[in-house]
Amino acid sequence: MANESEVYDEFYDYDNDTNECLYQELPHARWILPTLYSIFFLVGFLGNVVVIMVVSKRSSRRADTFILNLAVSDFLFVLTLPLWVSSLAQGYWPFSTFLCKASGYVIAVTRCASALLMAVMSVDRYMAVIKGKKMHPLRTRSCSLGACVFIWAMSVLVGCPSVVSRYVDSKNSFCTESYNSSFFVEYKMAVMVITFLLPFAVVLFCYCRMAKYLWNYFGRQVKATTSIGKPRRGHRWLRIVSCVVGAFCLSWLPYNTVNTVRVITQLWMNTSCPTTVAIHQALTALAALAFANSCSNPLIYALLDAGFRRRAQLFLPGLSLTFRSLLPIPGWSVPTTSMSIDSTSTYTGN
Repeated sequence: MANESEVYDEFYDYDNDTNECLYQELPHARWILPTLYSIFFLVGFLGNVVVIMVVSKRSSRRADTFILNLAVSDFLFVLTLPLWVSSLAQGYWPFSTFLCKASGYVIAVTRCASALLMAVMSVDRYMAVIKGKKMHPLRTRSCSLGACVFIWAMSVLVGCPSVVSRYVDSKNSFCTESYNSSFFVEYKMAVMVITFLLPFAVVLFCYCRMAKYLWNYFGRQVKATTSIGKPRRGHRWLRIVSCVVGAFCLSWLPYNTVNTVRVITQLWMNTSCPTTVAIHQALTALAALAFANSCSNPLIYALLDAGFRRRAQLFLPGLSLTFRSLLPIPGWSVPTTSMSIDSTSTYTGN
């Protein structure tokens, strides 16, 4: 019977000179992952362009300031996906070290910006629903612009170390990150706190409180009146909120959980080669799920937000016919000139 080291040698490769455990590709990764990333690029590119075009036509609204910046962040992120599609399909990084560092920097900046924007939007909605007019002085367009400027400035700074940590591995020709120093490992831990743990905690707190408040409020409305229009609008708002938060959590929670395990093992544990390879492979698969978040918000707006659909139809008449033929959505009809661009938007409205 083969001993343990022989079994490991059969399934995992080592560098004979350094005894280093070498990365093993996931089965069929060279066609599955490029296909997924290509879909994310197409949907994310077109979807976020539509959101930017529609929302920028009415940028005076405070809520649209956050949505516009979130769409810009997702749009910048998807621009890096063709590089990774080519790299995954060929099994090595075919581009320069500059593009390796630049793409890593863009991913780091947009990841931070998207997470913080999601948190700020959650706080804004929380103040609107729970606090009402008491917080009105803080809920102005100037404050929204200031918050977005601060978020982008912070994101630019948070992404700077990724320029140094990114490099092209000469052995495997991969664009990867350095974990050789404690600084970069601690930096990755700090990034996870800033880009996921803190925003996730804020989002969870705000929407749990809002869900409880709105459920109680509209529950009383149902008992007090025979009209069901208002409760229906409230439940529709809760459904959109749940989808946005759910997409954020579903996309990033698995990836960040495994990435946290990876950082912890780098800091305090010596893992075996099979464990190291399993973590790398899990991160490769879960990264695709995380990247899907860049194209989820436009789909959520289009499917669930009647106000966004009306505004999209007014500014992009051809889009209505295209979507109606490809994906029949209830309430998506050909726009008329009598429709107002001020029609109520469930989530993207004030």
